[in-house]
Amino acid sequence: MTHSILIKNATIIDGTGAPWYKADIAITDDKITGIGKISENADKIIDARGSIVSPGWIDVHNHADHTILGNPEALSYVHQGVTTVTMGNCGLSMYPLSEEHRSDLIEYMKPFTAGIPFKYDWTNLEEFNQRVSEIGTSINLVPFVGHGSIRIATMGFDNRAPTDSELQQMKKYLEESMKQGGYGMSTGLGYPPGLYSDNSELIALSEVLREYSGMYSTHMRGEDGNLADTINLGRAMKVPVEVSHLGSSCGSRMNLRGRHEQTTLKELDDARKEGIDITADIYPYIAGSSLLSQVIPDWLHEGGVQRMLERIQEPEVQARMAEEYEELGRDFSKIIVSYVKSTGNKDIEGMNIAAIAEKWEKNIVDTVCKLMTDEKGEAMNITFWGTEEDVNTMIKHPAVMPCSDGWILAPTGPLGAGKPHPRCYGAFPRYIDQYVKQKHLFGLEEAIRRMTSMPATRLGLQDRGIIREGMKADITVFNPETIKDTATFSNPHNYPTGIDYVIINGKPTVEQERHTGALAGEIL
Repeated sequence: MTHSILIKNATIIDGTGAPWYKADIAITDDKITGIGKISENADKIIDARGSIVSPGWIDVHNHADHTILGNPEALSYVHQGVTTVTMGNCGLSMYPLSEEHRSDLIEYMKPFTAGIPFKYDWTNLEEFNQRVSEIGTSINLVPFVGHGSIRIATMGFDNRAPTDSELQQMKKYLEESMKQGGYGMSTGLGYPPGLYSDNSELIALSEVLREYSGMYSTHMRGEDGNLADTINLGRAMKVPVEVSHLGSSCGSRMNLRGRHEQTTLKELDDARKEGIDITADIYPYIAGSSLLSQVIPDWLHEGGVQRMLERIQEPEVQARMAEEYEELGRDFSKIIVSYVKSTGNKDIEGMNIAAIAEKWEKNIVDTVCKLMTDEKGEAMNITFWGTEEDVNTMIKHPAVMPCSDGWILAPTGPLGAGKPHPRCYGAFPRYIDQYVKQKHLFGLEEAIRRMTSMPATRLGLQDRGIIREGMKADITVFNPETIKDTATFSNPHNYPTGIDYVIINGKPTVEQERHTGALAGEIL
């Protein structure tokens, strides 16, 4: 049955970067069918007087696959005006799963999935997508496949190069994922098992990406020179490169503080002038979030989660950990425990590890080992890594678009547990509030372009990201005066203000800041 919506008195920012204009917008079923002075009736009329109407916002770096099966309404994202997100990033997608190494991936993913009781009754991207389609989704999903997940499916957590036959198997997994609708391959080279790989492995896999016109999205290696390394990979791979969360990847380098114009951004510019197809994304915060096990030295992860938990009980291992922590000078006061599974440790959620050590009257190594043992590895962290000045510098670059790098959460139920990173609820409203309204780093039209047509173009979404007749009706209506993120590190489960309506594929999904229950999203 055909349904129609008429948005009256709209001040339109169309996503191209052009100045705003006033018009009405007609929507029929899932498409924009008219823009101008429109007088006909519609099933639903929205008066947008005093608000801005823009294309729906697109999150180019998200971890939706970890939680979407437990939150099909995508509550923390549609409430912040986001209509499309990617999934399968940082090398760790929920697929593929092999029979031999199925438990390795499942155990590793548990902290990311926030205790949702998945059946894991899929083996590949197509079957995962079927599970999502069966329950429905409020948000559009753009799938990537994780190199780390491919590696685990093939060879577990072995710290070595793949054999020729294993590399062929990895290529088969990647090709299968691309045939099943994958947009590209992501890597997580800063943690296991991605850090066990070398560039020759990634270049070999890029043969598949080139055949299927796929993108390479990368959480870069953690050492100095990581961007130069990525640029060299892009030169060899000859595929589009997306640098994930540029702020934490480069902003955390102490030797680059205050110099990103002359270093990070110059490298990016030089590569683009050379003809390398490279862009980046960044979240608008000076802290990131990931597995708490990231504080465990890399060499301890070989063999998987259970082996790591066994080894950290050994006195000689703990002694080596202490030596490494002292040598690195790691500041544990900047690492917050944001989620634990056990009831007994809920009182330390939101505390930094140094403060937890003091509370427990233990040294840092004993504290870390107790945390990992108590939680069986199922814990998350938030790490403060940089300065606002560095974020301001990088966020202005014309090849850098906003992202959240978050998980789809909800204020109640399992996904309302802990004190997760506030970006899961507020990254996109914060982008406007901080960099348009408060810091005046760019105008609203440019901010909207970077949130809509820029990521749509980068991902190859030809029917979204711009308000034009014939385009899909993904639309966000917001009040430019009141839009603001309200999620904080101490109180993160808060929706933003100022998002009046969110329409996804022609269906009102948020009305006056309330979810309608619509599940009109698609796997793109």
